Amino acid sequence: MAGIRADQVALYKKDMYKAEREGLALMAPKYPEIFKVLPSSTGAGDKETQLLGAGRLERHTTEGQDINFKAPVQGWESLVKFWTYSAGLSLTKEAVADTVKLGNLLQDLARTWGKEVIVAKEELTARVFNNGGTLLGDFVFDGSHTGNTDSSGDLMYDSESLFVLTGDTRTTKGGGTYFNAFSGYTMTPANFETMYNQMTAVNNRDEEDNIVQNPCDTVVCEPGSDYFLAERILQTPRTQGLPFGQNNDINPYHGLITKIIPWDYLDTAEGAFYVGKRNHDKFCFCERQMQETDFFQDHNNRGYKASIDARFGVWMKVGSWRAWVKGGGTYA
Repeated sequence: MAGIRADQVALYKKDMYKAEREGLALMAPKYPEIFKVLPSSTGAGDKETQLLGAGRLERHTTEGQDINFKAPVQGWESLVKFWTYSAGLSLTKEAVADTVKLGNLLQDLARTWGKEVIVAKEELTARVFNNGGTLLGDFVFDGSHTGNTDSSGDLMYDSESLFVLTGDTRTTKGGGTYFNAFSGYTMTPANFETMYNQMTAVNNRDEEDNIVQNPCDTVVCEPGSDYFLAERILQTPRTQGLPFGQNNDINPYHGLITKIIPWDYLDTAEGAFYVGKRNHDKFCFCERQMQETDFFQDHNNRGYKASIDARFGVWMKVGSWRAWVKGGGTYA
């Protein structure tokens, strides 16, 4: 076999692209249901600097009163790094020559890689939850990229963990202290109510401690028992009574949550569940580069190589900690 003609290589690449999309279609990722997906990212990363002090309106007490012009004050800075993920396979010249159905092999490979792209994205985004209570942080929160160093390293922009307990509160620029995690919690009506109230009635403040709406519409949990418990608590009709209760009280939790998401990529050893707002505009997943599949000849040894790569990252913008409250899990 003299080799593969250029037109054949192009055809193989086209078929790989199609098979890759077939692999993607077989997956049902949960991260787009939880994170706000930003599809048009550029560069090695991105950053955003918060501005404070210019938002509140002042009531005029006299006619003709001048507008009070203020210089904006810099708040927190949040950064995101776009990570590169790749995989490749080398085929010798002899292996290609001896393979009867090379096209089928490459299509199977591309189909597998299509699935693995989703797996990589699910694993990265799940780290935000699985390692969000870790006191030392995790690489997923480090937004350092070319030309920009994240001063908070593996922690959130304010040098705190994403999820903090009542004894380890975070402080806003306005001086308020807040927490968004409850140790030792399991899925019960009372615990859900406490977490829901914490998010909507306590953490409903901006960085200057002004009241802002902080709606809650989603529960994220492990598949299995927690999912079934959440369904009983949140989807039992009001008129059928409070779940697990002996009285005929109405179920006040019915309708508060519009979606329960069982996520396979939550760490079962962590054993936590989460109450929050899906697709929150500060809780972001960035698509820097969609997956690209290639097939080409290595002229050094006349063999062939197939590869795939993609770039993406998680961006915890200023205020993203308000998007979720954690129940149970570890904090060490």
